[in-house]
Amino acid sequence: MLALVLFEAHNLRLEDVPVPQPPPKWALIKTIAVGICGTDKAFFTGSYPLFKKPIILGHEASGIVVSGPRELEGKIVVPEINFPCDSCQYCRSGLYTHCPYRKVLGIDFDGAMAEYFIAPVKALHVVEGLDPVVAVEVEPLAAIINALEQFPPRPCDEIAVIGSGNIAILTIQLLRSMGFDVTAIVRRDSPKIRYVSKYATHILTIDEIEQYIDVNKRGFSYIFETSGDPNAINIAISIARPRALIHLKSTPGSYGNVNLTPAVVKELRIIGSRCGSFREFEKAINILKEGVIEPPITSVVKGLEKGIEAFKLAFQRDQIKVVIKVHNEAL
Repeated sequence: MLALVLFEAHNLRLEDVPVPQPPPKWALIKTIAVGICGTDKAFFTGSYPLFKKPIILGHEASGIVVSGPRELEGKIVVPEINFPCDSCQYCRSGLYTHCPYRKVLGIDFDGAMAEYFIAPVKALHVVEGLDPVVAVEVEPLAAIINALEQFPPRPCDEIAVIGSGNIAILTIQLLRSMGFDVTAIVRRDSPKIRYVSKYATHILTIDEIEQYIDVNKRGFSYIFETSGDPNAINIAISIARPRALIHLKSTPGSYGNVNLTPAVVKELRIIGSRCGSFREFEKAINILKEGVIEPPITSVVKGLEKGIEAFKLAFQRDQIKVVIKVHNEAL
């Protein structure tokens, strides 16, 4: 089968590799579509060191079950990305996404930027009735829902989202659907402002922050940092009012320089969150089916043969989500 294989930073090749063989209680899935996310790009540039070399990237995926339980064969599914052991303390405590023995699709286990991939049956969610290209947004949306489930906003929170990428736009839309006004913090020269402004209540550029805080004499009480910049936490701290909550949703992979003194003085809560679990995946599927969220997919590239071209496209500043369409829906 064809697969996009990353050997090291900047060394992505289209290779002919064996079709993976699913062990018992796993399924073989024919990839329909796979998204290129910030983590994939960080692996490609080398800012996020590879956990496995070489590796097939891709964890935002949809596909058709080719072999597995009879009730799933021929169904269109999306996979959760954490494949846990099911027997350790974390798994038995309901924290299976933190299992120390887990394998993570496209991170340290070969992913879906290939004609076929494998996943445990229990990690699969049926998405019949949802466009398979749109379905690649289930995984990132589930991750956002996970953050909101852990520490939801309060009715009177003043909310800011830092960033203008896929996670930022999904987060803004989800918060707006919950009835909140959202201020987007973006770079003045970002070509993505035209997308962000479609959903955010207000737009504030980074160079306007100091004046905004000075005039209003207060900051934000609930902040999402989604930019992918390891130093952007300093922006979040600077715009936070005392006892605000900051969600960290960026995983750039590299170190940042953080001034924690104002975070201590302001008594801030800084919260990290990662992948969604079963419940968040099911909720994300329903939200997308109901049309509550408009997936900000800016380009669909057809064929793995154009996968390297798709990666180059994903680095263009006007792109939000680039999806590789690997196969059509029919078996």
